[in-house]
Amino acid sequence: MFIKSHRVLVFLVLFLFIFSLSSCIFVRMVKVKNQLNDFETNFDLNDERGLTLVFKNPVLLTDDVIWLMKGSPVSVETIDEGQLWTYVFQKQHTVSQDEGDTYDIPILMVMEDGKLTQVTFPKRFLKNLSIPLFKKMLTSMGNADVSKLRRSAISKFSGDDPTEIPTSDNVVETLGVPYEVEDLGENSKLSYLYYLEDSDGSANKDNLNFELWFIADNKDKALKRVGGKIRGIKLSLDFDTNQK
Repeated sequence: MFIKSHRVLVFLVLFLFIFSLSSCIFVRMVKVKNQLNDFETNFDLNDERGLTLVFKNPVLLTDDVIWLMKGSPVSVETIDEGQLWTYVFQKQHTVSQDEGDTYDIPILMVMEDGKLTQVTFPKRFLKNLSIPLFKKMLTSMGNADVSKLRRSAISKFSGDDPTEIPTSDNVVETLGVPYEVEDLGENSKLSYLYYLEDSDGSANKDNLNFELWFIADNKDKALKRVGGKIRGIKLSLDFDTNQK
């Protein structure tokens, strides 16, 4: 009985340790979210390597990134700024496709003094996601309704120009054929699924999964909502304009 009780105690201690660790990471992620309320002070956007977000006042630690991505990067390169980490999300399909790795998503991260200072997305993202629009979307996330219990963040994008909101055609041009398309009546839901690539170039469902989905109007194809889920953390952004 003592041995069993001892094992339970050890299990509880380990559970509390892991929970406190993930809680600390969540707190730092919320701090980044709050920094978005003052975007100019805390961030910068450029197109040097692709669509690059620069953290002027970095908060996330390298260990946070490794926890979030469930592992180390596929490659690490020493650069002037520090280290350049590369992660690759392999796009998944319900049936065989001829896309190859064209629509995989490589993500570059710059680490300086143990903190994440830059994140870069592929250059093709710039075709349908301009830097001003991306900035507005990120700023909107600064006002997100965050729930630690539900591990979620929900925000709303408001603008004056309906034409600046991307369409489902823009999504397909950037991300390729969806994993699944669901007819919701007035709207359609385009879903994408990605598995994180191993150091040997393989990817499977046991690796980190990244789900991404878009809801678009069936008439004008304008996006109404975009959402994603990674590491059990759910993010969503509603699109709206002041012109009806």
